[in-house]
Amino acid sequence: MSEETTTIDGKQRQQDWLERLREEFLKLEPLFPFPHWVHDGDGPKWVQNVEREVGATMYPLAKLKDGNYMTPRRVGAILGHSCAAGVWLMECLEHDIEKAAAAQIETIEITPEQQEQAEKLLHGITEVWYPALRRFAKRALCSSVDQSYEDMTDFLLAYSQAFSRKPKRPGLADIGNPTIEIYFLMLSTWRIVNNLRSVHQLHQYLVAVFGPYRVGELKRVEKICQRIDLHYRKPGRPKKQIIQTPEN
Repeated sequence: MSEETTTIDGKQRQQDWLERLREEFLKLEPLFPFPHWVHDGDGPKWVQNVEREVGATMYPLAKLKDGNYMTPRRVGAILGHSCAAGVWLMECLEHDIEKAAAAQIETIEITPEQQEQAEKLLHGITEVWYPALRRFAKRALCSSVDQSYEDMTDFLLAYSQAFSRKPKRPGLADIGNPTIEIYFLMLSTWRIVNNLRSVHQLHQYLVAVFGPYRVGELKRVEKICQRIDLHYRKPGRPKKQIIQTPEN
């Protein structure tokens, strides 16, 4: 077997391995119990742009804005960031539960439907999605041992570097991008955002949710809209020019 054939076979084995990991990773998404903001293609372009901004923030080492190609380094980074996010989310839930217990929030009246929804959500994260993520991570890390030295090294280094970037404290504000919480709200309520009439209304909506200090001035929201290509006012027709004729 020639060296060229060996190189081609090795490249094909690498791509087959990465494709298997990609398919397994995509199977995790439906297990996450939060309402998905993915719009199944029926939403505007700006929603996809926000998704890319969130992906770039949540998976910085994967460099998702560069395209959809797969390499051991990129897939390892995606796995590392995903596992870090999973651990961080579990820490957030534990923190919220302890905080609620200390404040005796259980005395607040909630409907049976709200109680059922909260229990279903908690069960979905802790008993379904997170264990599935852990199982996938174990299979992915073990599978790297069967790859070439170079691919295994790239994969594991990217995984460890990404995993080490787990936020230190609960809350979206610690992820590293101060705009991330605005992006998350815009994604989860994109239909509401899309039905607003102006950037000014969007600013008022964000202020009502987060408060004026966290949102900032209108200029900041205008820049966010420019970055994600969100436009409210469509260009109107050009005004007709009135041609004055000289008086006779």
